[in-house]
Amino acid sequence: MKKTQHPAACSAVALAVIVLGAQFAAAQQDFDAVEMKVHPVIGQVHYIEGMGGNIGLFVGDDGVFLIDDQYAPLTDKIVAAVRTVSDKPIRFLVNTHMHPDHTGGNENFGKMGTLIFGHDNVRSQMEAAGYKEETPLVTYGEDMSFHINGETVYAFKTPNAHTNNDSYIFFKGSNAVHTGDIYRTTSYPYIDTANGGSFVGAIKALDLLVEISNADTKIIPGHGVISNVGEVRAWRDMLLVIRDRVQSSIDAGQTLEQIQAAGLTKEYDERWDSGRRIGSAAAMLEAAHKDLAP
Repeated sequence: MKKTQHPAACSAVALAVIVLGAQFAAAQQDFDAVEMKVHPVIGQVHYIEGMGGNIGLFVGDDGVFLIDDQYAPLTDKIVAAVRTVSDKPIRFLVNTHMHPDHTGGNENFGKMGTLIFGHDNVRSQMEAAGYKEETPLVTYGEDMSFHINGETVYAFKTPNAHTNNDSYIFFKGSNAVHTGDIYRTTSYPYIDTANGGSFVGAIKALDLLVEISNADTKIIPGHGVISNVGEVRAWRDMLLVIRDRVQSSIDAGQTLEQIQAAGLTKEYDERWDSGRRIGSAAAMLEAAHKDLAP
């Protein structure tokens, strides 16, 4: 006997299909509207602003070197943006960390013949998290040097900060550094504790960034605009103040909820609180509490 599905169940399935279809269409429209903007940094170093993390772009006679690649549907636009400054092959691509807005185009670029690199933990953590994005083909434990376009590009692991797989990419000759999402000029730091991120580690990573930089260093954040060591130092110092306030509150016996409601970041919120999960004061305080609570 043929089983008849209840009309309400049919309606629910149909509604789910409609909703999912609408969500996909909206996302596709968002991608269609994205405009890629190439910003000069210094010499042959640029960055590409689009949707997701800033893409580092280094060009020269030896070829194109990329840092991160945003989302897969944007690959053609990214390549078109690259072609406004170079017609050379896109030879190397380094992932600063695991998140999809930095690794989403990996598979597409790999099919073009681009060799994709990242820290060991980028590959292992993407696999552990069940990400569908392509993992780096070549990984390194501590650091790796690329000798391309007349200078040395140095990729190296930082203390666990945004995630447990963050790297800085330093252009030695150009005196420029891409920070991935350890540093951003748009909001409070986002500490992905589910993937090994650490608030205390983020401060250590920022200490390292200050150490390798000087007054002339051009700093490309994971999100936002070109920065400098003075601004990084001020952002790090803010986090030190917040760390000490959270520690004092913990020592006084306050719960996480009390800490989040206590206004510990009040004088900074107008400038830095994103009001969303990523980059919010509440999420940052939760990460700090996780590190500092006994």
